[in-house]
Amino acid sequence: MYTHKVQLMRLRTAALLLVFAFPVMVSSARAQNAPRGLVELEERQRAGFWLAASLGAGREAFDVNDDALGYSSSLTEPTVALRLGGTVNEHLRLGGETIVWFHDVPGGTESLSSVLFVAQYYPLRRGPLFLKAGGGLGRSGVDFRDGVSVSDVGFAVALGGGLEIPVSRRLAIAPIVDWVQQFYSAGREVVGYRERLLHFGVGVVFQTGH
Repeated sequence: MYTHKVQLMRLRTAALLLVFAFPVMVSSARAQNAPRGLVELEERQRAGFWLAASLGAGREAFDVNDDALGYSSSLTEPTVALRLGGTVNEHLRLGGETIVWFHDVPGGTESLSSVLFVAQYYPLRRGPLFLKAGGGLGRSGVDFRDGVSVSDVGFAVALGGGLEIPVSRRLAIAPIVDWVQQFYSAGREVVGYRERLLHFGVGVVFQTGH
C-alpha cells in the first residue's frame, strides 16, 4: 500500500513538472527556429505604394464676393476621385489626389476639380479610420463639345476622412467624405468668388506592401 502511494505521488509530481515545463519548451523551440540575430515582427497593416479610386456624389455651391447673398443653393451631381502615393509608416500616408464634380449644361459639361497634395493620418495602427487634409489647385469651368473651354484656376483646400476596410492583404473597401473649398481671385474683368464641394464616395484601395 505504501509503495503504491509513493508511485502515485511520483506520477503526480512528474505530471506537474511536465505542465510547467511545456510552455518553456515551446518558447525554446520557437526561438531556435527563428534566424539568429533577427527579430520576428508583426505584419504591417499599411505599407508600400498605394492607389485609391472612388465614385460618388457631391453637393456644390458658390458664393460671389461682391454680393451679400451668401452661398447659392446646392447642386448634387456625380463625382470621381483618384488618390495615390506612398506609406511613411502605419500612421501616415502621403500622396496626390484629384476630385472632379460633373454637371451637364447645354452644349457641354460644367466641372469643379481639385488637384491636391494630401496627408492621411491613421490614429490606430491597425484600425481602419483615417483623417485627411490637403491643399493645391482648383479649377472651375465649362468645356463645350465644340472644343471651347471657359475656366478659372484658383487655390483649393480639403479636409476629410474615411475607412479602409480590408478585403485581403492588398485590397480594401473605402467609404470617404471630403469637404473641398476653392478660392478664385478677382481680376479686371473677373469677379472674385469661392466654391465648395461636399463629396461622398465609395471606392477601393490597393497597396503593394507586405
